[in-house]
Amino acid sequence: MNIPKYWAKREASIEDVNGKEFSFSCWQWSNSSASEAFQRADTRLNELAQKAAMGARLNRYSYGDRAMREETTQSITNSDLREVAVVTRNAYGALVLNTANAMFIDIDFPEKKEAAPSVGGGLLRLFGGKPKTPPPAAPTLSPEDIGVQAVTAWAAQNPRVGLRVYRTFGGLRCLITNALCDPTASDTLSVLQSLNSDPLYIRLCRQQQCFRARLTPKHWRCGVRPPPSRWPWSNPKEEARYRQWQRGYEATSAGFATCRLVKVIGPGEIHPDIAPILALHDQLACPGTQWPLA
Repeated sequence: MNIPKYWAKREASIEDVNGKEFSFSCWQWSNSSASEAFQRADTRLNELAQKAAMGARLNRYSYGDRAMREETTQSITNSDLREVAVVTRNAYGALVLNTANAMFIDIDFPEKKEAAPSVGGGLLRLFGGKPKTPPPAAPTLSPEDIGVQAVTAWAAQNPRVGLRVYRTFGGLRCLITNALCDPTASDTLSVLQSLNSDPLYIRLCRQQQCFRARLTPKHWRCGVRPPPSRWPWSNPKEEARYRQWQRGYEATSAGFATCRLVKVIGPGEIHPDIAPILALHDQLACPGTQWPLA
């Protein structure tokens, strides 16, 4: 899992080739020490400053292109005390479960498109005709039904795979419960693609060498303002303001759920490394069916 423990920020102001002054900053990370993170940040800052001074375009990181800068809040170990997952708090304040080998599969529903208004009836009335009564429409399946059917069909072709299927705010979440998976392996990529997992999620899994599942609601779906800053904080006052926001977010989001269990498919045994992950996930992400999804 590519989740660094130490982060460092460096800032600089320089003049470009046209004499225009501008400021920029960079973050770098390390799993060894804070000093190594600062050393890397200094090196990176010098590289960027030299490029900017010569008029070169600076590279901007995009989603999944670098390690996730997130505060680690909890570690999950198996019966041998080996770390199998960590819980982090993401940029907008939600808790996220990061797993080394427990495959979560994120599936988004297609966005709804508004149908164009019909003008046929109006033209018929204009010329004196009577519009025909359309036949009764066949019952339509919900996006959830369509998605669950697709997952069920895939599971029928892979009967040895145990799956739990959850409904999220905008789609489905699946968890393979009886086998461990390598997030960087080609077989894993094939499974994710076969189940129409979100391409950005697939890319993130490979880059971060882990699977991810959000445990707590998105703040804007609960009517909570955005967090005032993000980890790591530059001073105690900044952290204090964040913790105050965090307490308000936790109090409000307690009335919402991130997902709800829809279906259990295939073998019922749970892999020992996945059991503690599943327990924590269901405790935090789907506390009850009565809560609105957010």
